[in-house]
Amino acid sequence: MSKVGNILGLDIGGANIKLSTSDGQYVRTIVFSMWSQYSELANTISKLLGEYQNSHGTPQALAITMTGELADCFQSKCDGVVHISNAVLEAAQGIDEIWFYKTGGDWCTARDAESQWPTLAASNWHAMAQYCGQAIPKGTHIVVDIGTTTTDIIPLSNGKVATEATDDISRLQQGQLVYCGVERTSLSSLVSDLLIDGIVTPVARELFATTLDTFLLTGEIPERPSDRNTADGHSVSKEAAHRRMARLICQCPELLSESQTQQMAQQTRNVVVQLLSSALRQVTSEMTLPVDSIIAVGQGTFLLSDIASGITIRQLHNLHPEGCDNLARIGPAFAVAVLLERHLRMNK
Repeated sequence: MSKVGNILGLDIGGANIKLSTSDGQYVRTIVFSMWSQYSELANTISKLLGEYQNSHGTPQALAITMTGELADCFQSKCDGVVHISNAVLEAAQGIDEIWFYKTGGDWCTARDAESQWPTLAASNWHAMAQYCGQAIPKGTHIVVDIGTTTTDIIPLSNGKVATEATDDISRLQQGQLVYCGVERTSLSSLVSDLLIDGIVTPVARELFATTLDTFLLTGEIPERPSDRNTADGHSVSKEAAHRRMARLICQCPELLSESQTQQMAQQTRNVVVQLLSSALRQVTSEMTLPVDSIIAVGQGTFLLSDIASGITIRQLHNLHPEGCDNLARIGPAFAVAVLLERHLRMNK
């Protein structure tokens, strides 16, 4: 076993790769479109590790969790898990210990990835919940992780993950996985029509605009002018979001007023809130005790006061003694690094 310390966690998703050290002092996230860039995964991870090593030295161990295996570039989840684990091995040459997190809280090495793929696939939600449970070992709580693509709603009871749903389909069925996030969800998948100045207006069922445009226009997501990870490949800006919203209703941007765009943004925001509120109610209805608090994780924590009205909300960074404000955005990467550090300490 390695010495404990300098543990680096990686959360390899379908749209982003996130890194964090176990102390939360180093965090990094990049956009990575697995479905189109999967052949570049090993090289991308190698570059990320190189950046880390240049400033912090070689990590003593890597903790890996993933959700990117569901990308449609892979024939199956098993194929995706194997591809991701092999890419990590290729990229991490020179790092002595590489551990993959399994739903259930156990670990395995890359050579066991193929045989144990069902417990490695989509494991990041469990790592996040496991960390939160250890941080708040008493009471009844729910982790709500609102990401760019999906939302996880995970019950905790006295420090334990309190669900029998461990794979994607069972989690979808129980409301614990909602395929809606604050950036990548197509608006035409959420609404069939919108009211424009009181007139029912059907939307184009195309990938013309996403929830990113909604929250850019409401001001809840800041502009990122150099980022072009949008529906049309243009900037993450309010001006470009206005154009994308116009396209959603087959209108020319110059013929759509700012007031009309705001109507569209508020209506689609309301639909997201209703969808996530409904899922949260489904989860809480199955819990036998009142919920003491919601633990807020992810890019969409700004929605929680509307979704979880009347329930105390705790921020993830407040659970960590260092008080690192960026932890919510890279939660599972941080969580898996902390969990591996504790695992190595207990087994050294």
